[in-house]
Amino acid sequence: MLGLLFSGSFHLALPDAGSHEPGWLAEREGEDKENDGDEVRPDRPDLALLQDMDRTRDPATGTVPTERLLAAARFNEKFLQNAAQRGTATTGLESASWTERGPNNVGGRVLAMLFDPADVTGSAVFAGTANGGLWKITNATTGTYTWSNVSSGLSNLAVSALAADASVSPAIIYAGTGEGFFNADAVRGGGIFKSTDGGVTWAVLPATVSNPDFLRCQKLVVHPVTHDVYAATRNGGLYRSQDKGVTWTQVLNTTTAQASVSTRVADIEIAADNTIFVTMGLFATDGIYRSATGNVSSWTKLNTLSGSGLPTTGYNRIELACAPSDANRLFAIFENSATNGLLDIYRSLNKGNTWTVMPKPGGSSFDYTSGQAWYAQAAAVSPINPDLLYVGGLDLYVTANASAATPIWTKKSAWNVATTSTNYVHADHHEFLFLPGSGSEAISASDGGLAYTATATAATTTFSQRNTNFNVTQFYAVAMHPTNYNYFLAGAQDNGTRQFTTAGINSTPQISGGDGGYCTIDQNAPTNQISSYVYNQYYRTTDGWSTSTQLFLSGTTGSFINPWDFDSSLNVLYAGNTTNTYLAWTNPMTANNAAGASTIAPALPANSGDVSFVGIAPLTAKRIYLGTNASSATDGGTVLMVDNANTATPTITKIFPGTVNTAVSCVAVDPANEAHVLVTLSNYGVVSVYESTNATAATPTWTSVEGNLPDMPVRWALFDPRGTSKALLATEMGIYSTDKLNGSSTVWKPTANGPLNMRVDMLRYRTGDKTVAAATHGRGLFTSAMFALPLPVTLTSLSAARQSSGALVRWQTASEQHSLRFEVERSVNAVDYQRIGTVAAAGSSSSALTYTLPDATAGLGTYYYRLRQVDTDGTITYSAPVALAAAAGAGNALLSSVYPNPFRADLSVELREPATGRATLDLVDAQGRRAWASTVAATGRQLHAEIPAALAPGTYVLTVRANGQVAHRRVVKQ
Repeated sequence: MLGLLFSGSFHLALPDAGSHEPGWLAEREGEDKENDGDEVRPDRPDLALLQDMDRTRDPATGTVPTERLLAAARFNEKFLQNAAQRGTATTGLESASWTERGPNNVGGRVLAMLFDPADVTGSAVFAGTANGGLWKITNATTGTYTWSNVSSGLSNLAVSALAADASVSPAIIYAGTGEGFFNADAVRGGGIFKSTDGGVTWAVLPATVSNPDFLRCQKLVVHPVTHDVYAATRNGGLYRSQDKGVTWTQVLNTTTAQASVSTRVADIEIAADNTIFVTMGLFATDGIYRSATGNVSSWTKLNTLSGSGLPTTGYNRIELACAPSDANRLFAIFENSATNGLLDIYRSLNKGNTWTVMPKPGGSSFDYTSGQAWYAQAAAVSPINPDLLYVGGLDLYVTANASAATPIWTKKSAWNVATTSTNYVHADHHEFLFLPGSGSEAISASDGGLAYTATATAATTTFSQRNTNFNVTQFYAVAMHPTNYNYFLAGAQDNGTRQFTTAGINSTPQISGGDGGYCTIDQNAPTNQISSYVYNQYYRTTDGWSTSTQLFLSGTTGSFINPWDFDSSLNVLYAGNTTNTYLAWTNPMTANNAAGASTIAPALPANSGDVSFVGIAPLTAKRIYLGTNASSATDGGTVLMVDNANTATPTITKIFPGTVNTAVSCVAVDPANEAHVLVTLSNYGVVSVYESTNATAATPTWTSVEGNLPDMPVRWALFDPRGTSKALLATEMGIYSTDKLNGSSTVWKPTANGPLNMRVDMLRYRTGDKTVAAATHGRGLFTSAMFALPLPVTLTSLSAARQSSGALVRWQTASEQHSLRFEVERSVNAVDYQRIGTVAAAGSSSSALTYTLPDATAGLGTYYYRLRQVDTDGTITYSAPVALAAAAGAGNALLSSVYPNPFRADLSVELREPATGRATLDLVDAQGRRAWASTVAATGRQLHAEIPAALAPGTYVLTVRANGQVAHRRVVKQ
């Protein structure tokens, strides 16, 4: 099964079919259970990977073909463009407005960082996140930093690697996707993306999206002399492109000469003299390779050199760090294959010919990786001091005399202190970068975002978090308070369970730690609440988290993120358990400890598999619905209706026979008619959505209502309570809706104003205010009042029309309640929008009102406009977009728009049609002298120019050459 996924490269021993009980959970050093942000972590990534693969793989191939998501991204873009062309007449669910809720105080997992080549100060940094896309922070060295999402064109949001070619201006930036460390929630990638405008827009490199080896890109580097691009992949070895990403060749793999032992690249570094070092082996033993050229047959395996001092057995992953100021000095951190923690740190002072073991941070018996050297490793050498070495695992450590016989290590950060402490940095470090040319300023990337220090070399190092409004939180689940409409609980990967209590985007406290899983709020006694950690481990409160009780029933039963649901009427919790059983816990609100828990584990029919979904019946007491996923190739994929579910002898009826080797992700039951049911599956390559109108019959019939839905995992379903011929889906690529369930003719539409091109794990509905909540895995929590009337603002029209200079955007409202302002946003592709202006709103009004905003920067091409409406309480809603068609008689005019004009430093150029090849830009001053010029690779309609600050203020003529055409525009530099 796994051999299919990895084409024979997966060598870990797996449990017997049907056994998913790992029998492990290693606690961390110095654990503080009351304030633990990362309480326990898995040390069996093979089992975590197996769970994830079971839920999404294509049963026909055994693979997880995430490259198919590119087609879904194109489907989304085309649909939104067509919808905007039709205007605002639609009133379908897809046009409903979604509100982002944050949190704004939680940074998610950052896998890669890159200093913006256009900013020599190092205060602008790109951050690649595990499933939240690509972000950029400016003024990172100050307290006035700002974050912006720069994922335009990224159809995959698992950004794992970043590199830049600064030999051209703007710099070419490459972004690799797909996390490859075998952690449970690792998101597979969709190839390598390229930006030719300094990171403004992105396009996938076709050769990588069609090659499954690029689904998990561990690292990217650009050679500083040849400008060759190297890609460290998990499944295909080391690839090299010598034509800026057009074609790729394997230069180190099991099939090349010299051949490596493993296909899995863990790290690649280029030394100060441009020598290339590569480490091979992730959950496989291989070694360190060295090459002066990067060519096939040029590699030397250092572990097997005579007298090298390196081990040849007993290790897996190896992390490298080269000294930027000393080509001979490098360091290697080895993972212990027996414990998955730290084996040793090795040092070489002669370019890797010989190595010595360094003392360990914290002493010979201490493991600063806390058993996670397979997952959390970071290392960096000061750019000005080759003796200063930082290493990171659970926390950060430094030595200032790394070449000494007995270097002294100092602990610099702590994960289990108050987040306001000056030495607090979130656990699980993935990268540590010194600012260019600085030995004292540095930025750390971890599972909790970014942290900056200006005192990396000081005796006392102070860190400042850089996570405000960096919303890349990976939620698995959400629960809604029945009467407090701004109260939610949401379980997050490695950031615990968060408590939302206020409107808009705000900070959220963590009410329980570790990986946050499913959660619940008692709908009858809402101060009673439960959160969960991995497997069957729970926290409970009866006073809204003023106090809580830890109830860890089992760290071996159920799934890693275990599905469960709570019956508020009977106070019974139902959960996944062992294969072919479920768990019924009958006293979760009263048990004093885990030993006092009253539980039963009724057997399910043979070949049911593992429980993948649990849902409480809306109308029938003591009834639950269970979905299953495969524990072997001969089970799973069924839906079971269980009556008297809280007893040892329930009545179990298989209502959906399904297909073996698949995973049921959700069973949505019509709240007014339990015979009406939707079932979703999370596998690729299968029918993902089924409907039955007689699900309670002796032999229910099921009809595919997948319709036009792209091939992708579907993770949740929700009926429209106003009319259950309508429904919502949470998918790998956002939220989709249909206004009519109609068999094979069902038309699913992506949301126009909400979570799009991102994974959404769960949807919940609250009857009190008719609100839907969406837990996204990478962009936090979203809510929508799509089922509630009236809306804060009733928009009756939105239009855009051309005028003598640019365009005029006009809209009309029939009524407004507590509206603060309208922000007009514009896009060239109906997906990525930028604000162009703001108009104050009326506040509250019952009269028809008309608003306008001129857009003087609109050019001749097609544009899309929408409104971002902000209420006085911070609530944000979006309108459906409208299109402004290309200007009549524009012919083959090259330029569509140049803005801002006047400009200060940045100038954006929009072309009427996408450009191919290269485009040139130049500025000529009033005396006819060329003052500035740049050549860029053009891949779309938008070109971005960063004008040097030294350019004198004044009037210039901008000349743009592309597509064999030339255009001129007068611009003013302030």
